[in-house]
Amino acid sequence: MTKIISLRHSDLKKVRKMIEYVSPGISPGKISEDAYVSFPFNMIHGFLPLKLKFLQECYVAVEGDNLLGLISLAPDGKQKTRWKINRLILNPNAYDTGKQLIDYVVNKYGGAGVETFITTIDENYTEALALFKNVCSFRNNSKISIWENTSDKVSSDISVPLRQAESSDAEKLYELDREALSPRFRASLLKTVEDFRFGLQNKLLNRLKGHLIKSFVLDNPEKNSIESFLSIMTADNESFWVDITLSLAYQEYYKDILNFAINNVFSTNNNAKLYVGVRDFQQTAEKAREMLSQRDFIQRGTFELLVKDYWKPAEYATEKKVPIMIFPDLTSPACNIIRFIKEF
Repeated sequence: MTKIISLRHSDLKKVRKMIEYVSPGISPGKISEDAYVSFPFNMIHGFLPLKLKFLQECYVAVEGDNLLGLISLAPDGKQKTRWKINRLILNPNAYDTGKQLIDYVVNKYGGAGVETFITTIDENYTEALALFKNVCSFRNNSKISIWENTSDKVSSDISVPLRQAESSDAEKLYELDREALSPRFRASLLKTVEDFRFGLQNKLLNRLKGHLIKSFVLDNPEKNSIESFLSIMTADNESFWVDITLSLAYQEYYKDILNFAINNVFSTNNNAKLYVGVRDFQQTAEKAREMLSQRDFIQRGTFELLVKDYWKPAEYATEKKVPIMIFPDLTSPACNIIRFIKEF
């Protein structure tokens, strides 16, 4: 009989063997113990109420001594109403186990108050996409493409005065994020003001996760607003992830902000690998692809962003319909006759 339980430290070796079997030659860094919250921290974190959780939580499907699969998810934002499924690892021919794991976390966390679940899946992983979309009722939301820098050129022609982001920028960054999102994606993907407070707590959490993040903004003094947000993240000072958010009015500055990011990364490591994400749910995505192509970037992959809403606003119909009752009190004369017949 298959059981779903929290990940135990003793399961990590089995997880590693399972990944090595499914994907031979995978980097050891992808399956290191540091990637999982293990005992006793997972136990302590598991007892926290939903709003206080901040680390990923992992569950495994086991049958006797056999480990059939693993799923993990983490809060996507400080409001904790949206969670992201960031890992799903299954043994071969464990399709049903995948459904069990996904349904388990969706129902467990949805019942605790999570409103939306998201996940990103490589578009080449057709079986995983079919599992989430056709079996577990996730819907296509958007796409994220990954672009890699293939040139070691830096630029001295940067005319935008970027500065480091501060905690006091939170309100303006929220407004920028809201404007950058295409309207039809705001219900599922909009962040909160708290997500942009880059204070001491945020820095400690990033350090705990092993992330080094630099954040920069482009001010518009005339409107007292922020028109661009640049984030540069690395975990090893070798591979760097760059994310750029721009308002529609300032999308022509994408090239300058990209050059600023390239210079910043190469000043840290001349041999760095630099990747940029383009999010189709942002209104400036087409401009970003155009500028990356001109700057010797090559598209390396595309991920589908899938969403499932656990809680939806109630919809009330205006027309009158017959009410549905299950196991009524049997007080009507007709029901009393039926009950009398059943008793004899």
